Amino acid sequence: MPFYDNFSAIQPTPAGSRMAESIAVNQINAILKQHKDVRDVLELGPGRGPFAHQCRQRNFNYVCADISLRLLKELQSAPKRIQAYVPPLPLASASFDIAFAANFLEHMLDFKHALYLIEEMARVVRTNGLVCHCVPDFMDWGMHFWNGDYTHSFPTTPRRVMQAYVDAGLRDMKIYRLSGPWIGPLAHLGNLIGKLIPSGLVQHGAKPSAKFSKAIYSAKTTFLSSFLIIGRK
Repeated sequence: MPFYDNFSAIQPTPAGSRMAESIAVNQINAILKQHKDVRDVLELGPGRGPFAHQCRQRNFNYVCADISLRLLKELQSAPKRIQAYVPPLPLASASFDIAFAANFLEHMLDFKHALYLIEEMARVVRTNGLVCHCVPDFMDWGMHFWNGDYTHSFPTTPRRVMQAYVDAGLRDMKIYRLSGPWIGPLAHLGNLIGKLIPSGLVQHGAKPSAKFSKAIYSAKTTFLSSFLIIGRK
Protein backbone atom coordinates (compact mmCIF):
# COMPACT_ATOMS: atom_id res chain seq x y z
CA MET A 1 0.00 0.00 0.00
CA PRO A 2 1.53 3.36 -1.03
CA PHE A 3 0.34 5.02 2.20
CA TYR A 4 2.41 2.62 4.32
CA ASP A 5 5.32 2.73 1.89
CA ASN A 6 5.30 6.50 2.41
CA PHE A 7 5.38 5.89 6.15
CA SER A 8 8.45 3.69 5.82
CA ALA A 9 10.20 6.22 3.58
CA ILE A 10 10.10 8.93 6.30
CA GLN A 11 12.93 8.24 8.72
CA PRO A 12 12.19 8.79 12.42
CA THR A 13 14.07 11.38 14.44
CA PRO A 14 16.57 10.16 17.06
CA ALA A 15 14.07 11.19 19.75
CA GLY A 16 11.32 9.26 17.97
CA SER A 17 13.49 6.15 17.77
CA ARG A 18 14.33 6.35 21.48
CA MET A 19 10.64 6.75 22.30
CA ALA A 20 9.74 3.69 20.20
CA GLU A 21 12.38 1.61 21.99
CA SER A 22 11.13 2.79 25.39
CA ILE A 23 7.57 1.82 24.48
CA ALA A 24 8.74 -1.62 23.31
CA VAL A 25 10.63 -2.17 26.58
CA ASN A 26 7.47 -1.39 28.55
CA GLN A 27 5.43 -3.73 26.37
CA ILE A 28 7.79 -6.70 26.57
CA ASN A 29 8.36 -6.29 30.32
CA ALA A 30 4.61 -6.25 30.98
CA ILE A 31 4.11 -9.34 28.84
CA LEU A 32 6.94 -11.25 30.48
CA LYS A 33 5.34 -10.68 33.89
CA GLN A 34 2.56 -12.98 32.66
CA HIS A 35 4.74 -15.64 31.01
CA LYS A 36 8.04 -16.79 32.51
CA ASP A 37 9.06 -19.40 29.92
CA VAL A 38 9.08 -17.72 26.51
CA ARG A 39 10.78 -19.25 23.47
CA ASP A 40 8.75 -18.38 20.38
CA VAL A 41 7.19 -14.99 19.62
CA LEU A 42 4.99 -13.87 16.74
CA GLU A 43 4.47 -10.19 15.96
CA LEU A 44 1.99 -8.79 13.47
CA GLY A 45 2.77 -5.42 11.91
CA PRO A 46 6.31 -4.96 13.27
CA GLY A 47 6.84 -1.50 11.77
CA ARG A 48 10.51 -0.52 12.07
CA GLY A 49 11.11 -3.27 14.61
CA PRO A 50 11.49 -1.90 18.17
CA PHE A 51 9.59 -4.88 19.61
CA ALA A 52 11.56 -7.24 17.35
CA HIS A 53 14.78 -5.72 18.69
CA GLN A 54 13.71 -6.40 22.29
CA CYS A 55 12.86 -10.01 21.40
CA ARG A 56 16.17 -10.60 19.69
CA GLN A 57 18.05 -9.13 22.67
CA ARG A 58 16.38 -11.80 24.80
CA ASN A 59 17.24 -14.55 22.26
CA PHE A 60 13.60 -15.40 21.55
CA ASN A 61 12.71 -17.19 18.32
CA TYR A 62 11.01 -14.26 16.61
CA VAL A 63 8.69 -14.36 13.59
CA CYS A 64 6.82 -11.42 12.10
CA ALA A 65 4.19 -10.83 9.44
CA ASP A 66 3.31 -7.62 7.61
CA ILE A 67 1.53 -6.56 4.43
CA SER A 68 4.36 -4.19 3.46
CA LEU A 69 7.23 -5.90 1.66
CA ARG A 70 9.27 -2.69 1.91
CA LEU A 71 9.04 -2.62 5.71
CA LEU A 72 9.88 -6.31 5.96
CA LYS A 73 12.97 -5.89 3.80
CA GLU A 74 14.21 -3.10 6.06
CA LEU A 75 13.64 -5.11 9.25
CA GLN A 76 17.12 -6.41 9.97
CA SER A 77 16.40 -7.80 13.44
CA ALA A 78 13.90 -10.41 12.20
CA PRO A 79 15.37 -13.54 10.55
CA LYS A 80 11.92 -14.90 9.63
CA ARG A 81 9.59 -12.43 7.90
CA ILE A 82 6.27 -13.28 6.25
CA GLN A 83 4.48 -11.00 3.82
CA ALA A 84 0.78 -11.62 4.26
CA TYR A 85 -2.57 -9.89 4.53
CA VAL A 86 -4.03 -11.18 7.78
CA PRO A 87 -6.22 -12.71 9.07
CA PRO A 88 -6.02 -15.63 8.49
CA LEU A 89 -2.52 -16.37 9.71
CA PRO A 90 -0.47 -18.63 7.41
CA LEU A 91 1.05 -20.42 10.41
CA ALA A 92 0.60 -23.74 12.18
CA SER A 93 -1.51 -23.99 15.32
CA ALA A 94 0.17 -24.01 18.75
CA SER A 95 3.49 -22.71 17.41
CA PHE A 96 4.17 -19.72 19.70
CA ASP A 97 4.23 -18.71 23.34
CA ILE A 98 3.27 -15.11 22.56
CA ALA A 99 1.32 -13.53 19.72
CA PHE A 100 1.67 -9.74 19.81
CA ALA A 101 0.38 -6.87 17.69
CA ALA A 102 0.71 -3.12 18.28
CA ASN A 103 -1.52 -0.62 16.49
CA PHE A 104 -3.06 -3.41 14.44
CA LEU A 105 -6.46 -4.44 15.81
CA GLU A 106 -7.98 -1.00 15.20
CA HIS A 107 -7.41 -1.48 11.46
CA MET A 108 -9.84 -4.41 11.28
CA LEU A 109 -12.90 -3.62 9.17
CA ASP A 110 -15.47 -4.37 11.91
CA PHE A 111 -16.06 -6.42 15.07
CA LYS A 112 -16.30 -9.67 13.11
CA HIS A 113 -12.86 -9.15 11.55
CA ALA A 114 -11.44 -8.03 14.91
CA LEU A 115 -12.71 -11.20 16.58
CA TYR A 116 -11.38 -13.33 13.72
CA LEU A 117 -7.91 -11.80 14.16
CA ILE A 118 -7.93 -12.46 17.90
CA GLU A 119 -9.13 -16.04 17.33
CA GLU A 120 -6.36 -16.64 14.79
CA MET A 121 -3.75 -15.30 17.20
CA ALA A 122 -5.17 -17.57 19.90
CA ARG A 123 -5.01 -20.53 17.51
CA VAL A 124 -1.29 -20.16 16.84
CA VAL A 125 -0.27 -19.86 20.51
CA ARG A 126 0.22 -22.88 22.75
CA THR A 127 -1.92 -23.72 25.77
CA ASN A 128 -1.26 -21.05 28.43
CA GLY A 129 0.29 -18.85 25.74
CA LEU A 130 -0.53 -15.15 25.52
CA VAL A 131 -2.40 -13.04 22.99
CA CYS A 132 -1.41 -9.38 23.31
CA HIS A 133 -2.62 -6.19 21.64
CA CYS A 134 -1.45 -2.63 22.18
CA VAL A 135 -4.01 -0.21 20.75
CA PRO A 136 -5.26 3.39 21.05
CA ASP A 137 -7.95 4.03 23.63
CA PHE A 138 -10.81 5.51 21.62
CA MET A 139 -12.22 7.06 24.81
CA ASP A 140 -9.15 9.34 25.04
CA TRP A 141 -8.35 9.76 21.34
CA GLY A 142 -11.85 10.86 20.34
CA MET A 143 -11.89 12.20 16.77
CA HIS A 144 -8.12 11.76 16.54
CA PHE A 145 -8.77 8.02 16.33
CA TRP A 146 -10.44 8.57 12.95
CA ASN A 147 -8.20 11.43 11.85
CA GLY A 148 -4.88 9.78 12.64
CA ASP A 149 -5.16 7.04 10.02
CA TYR A 150 -7.85 6.57 7.40
CA THR A 151 -7.68 2.78 7.86
CA HIS A 152 -8.75 2.99 11.53
CA SER A 153 -12.08 1.13 11.41
CA PHE A 154 -12.61 -0.77 14.68
CA PRO A 155 -12.83 1.54 17.73
CA THR A 156 -10.71 0.03 20.50
CA THR A 157 -11.47 0.54 24.19
CA PRO A 158 -10.50 -1.72 27.11
CA ARG A 159 -14.12 -2.79 27.55
CA ARG A 160 -14.69 -3.64 23.85
CA VAL A 161 -11.43 -5.53 23.37
CA MET A 162 -11.87 -7.45 26.61
CA GLN A 163 -15.32 -8.56 25.42
CA ALA A 164 -13.75 -9.81 22.18
CA TYR A 165 -11.08 -11.66 24.16
CA VAL A 166 -13.81 -13.41 26.15
CA ASP A 167 -15.56 -14.48 22.94
CA ALA A 168 -12.22 -15.80 21.61
CA GLY A 169 -11.93 -18.06 24.67
CA LEU A 170 -9.12 -16.14 26.35
CA ARG A 171 -8.84 -15.75 30.12
CA ASP A 172 -6.87 -14.03 32.91
CA MET A 173 -6.94 -10.68 31.12
CA LYS A 174 -4.53 -7.96 32.20
CA ILE A 175 -4.69 -4.35 31.01
CA TYR A 176 -1.84 -1.84 31.21
CA ARG A 177 -2.28 1.86 30.43
CA LEU A 178 0.48 3.41 28.25
CA SER A 179 1.40 6.94 27.16
CA GLY A 180 4.68 7.79 25.49
CA PRO A 181 7.49 6.31 27.65
CA TRP A 182 5.20 5.68 30.64
CA ILE A 183 3.18 2.66 31.69
CA GLY A 184 0.75 2.42 34.58
CA PRO A 185 -0.42 5.42 36.67
CA LEU A 186 2.00 7.89 35.04
CA ALA A 187 0.32 7.19 31.70
CA HIS A 188 -2.66 9.26 32.86
CA LEU A 189 -0.35 12.28 33.14
CA GLY A 190 1.08 11.56 29.70
CA ASN A 191 -2.43 11.45 28.26
CA LEU A 192 -3.04 14.98 29.58
CA ILE A 193 0.14 16.11 27.81
CA GLY A 194 -1.13 14.55 24.59
CA LYS A 195 -4.43 16.38 24.86
CA LEU A 196 -2.64 19.70 25.41
CA ILE A 197 -0.44 19.45 22.30
CA PRO A 198 -2.13 21.89 19.85
CA SER A 199 -2.48 19.84 16.68
CA GLY A 200 -4.83 22.49 15.27
CA LEU A 201 -1.81 24.73 14.63
CA VAL A 202 -0.71 22.30 11.91
CA GLN A 203 -4.22 21.65 10.57
CA HIS A 204 -4.44 18.42 12.57
CA GLY A 205 -1.58 16.90 10.60
CA ALA A 206 -3.40 17.33 7.30
CA LYS A 207 -0.19 16.90 5.28
CA PRO A 208 1.52 13.67 6.40
CA SER A 209 4.48 14.41 4.10
CA ALA A 210 5.24 17.75 5.84
CA LYS A 211 7.90 17.06 8.48
CA PHE A 212 6.86 19.71 11.01
CA SER A 213 3.17 18.89 10.72
CA LYS A 214 3.87 15.17 11.04
CA ALA A 215 6.17 15.68 14.04
CA ILE A 216 3.58 17.67 16.00
CA TYR A 217 0.76 15.30 15.21
CA SER A 218 2.90 12.23 15.90
CA ALA A 219 3.85 13.67 19.29
CA LYS A 220 0.19 14.18 20.13
CA THR A 221 -0.86 10.67 19.18
CA THR A 222 2.19 9.17 20.93
CA PHE A 223 1.09 10.67 24.25
CA LEU A 224 -2.65 10.14 23.88
CA SER A 225 -3.56 7.09 25.94
CA SER A 226 -3.20 3.57 24.59
CA PHE A 227 -3.50 0.26 26.40
CA LEU A 228 -1.88 -3.14 26.34
CA ILE A 229 -4.28 -6.04 26.85
CA ILE A 230 -2.95 -9.55 27.55
CA GLY A 231 -5.09 -12.68 27.53
CA ARG A 232 -4.15 -16.28 28.24
CA LYS A 233 -5.23 -19.22 26.07
